[in-house]
Amino acid sequence: MARRKRQNPLLIVAQGYLNQYLPEMMGAKLRMRMLDGPPEAPRYVVTAETCTGCTCPHGVLPVLALNGQCPITECPLRHSVRLLLNRRGAVVHTTVSDIHWN
Repeated sequence: MARRKRQNPLLIVAQGYLNQYLPEMMGAKLRMRMLDGPPEAPRYVVTAETCTGCTCPHGVLPVLALNGQCPITECPLRHSVRLLLNRRGAVVHTTVSDIHWN
């Protein structure tokens, strides 16, 4: 019998932060990356983005937009959040914008 895959504790912290402070991002897919830098610098970045349900003026399919694969860097229909987390999992900085974070 296969073991259940355990969710990353930092993603749980990020999801809780989004649910508490940005409820409109509740269903967004989270992406986490590790950063490098000095010891006191943020260690992880978590990004989430959603697009509104209307027709895209750039012709991007809604399936691509929901998966975070939209090729348009800045779009007024996109709502994105970038969370910087330290080594202990505390949110250090939050950026809310319409930019596609890579």
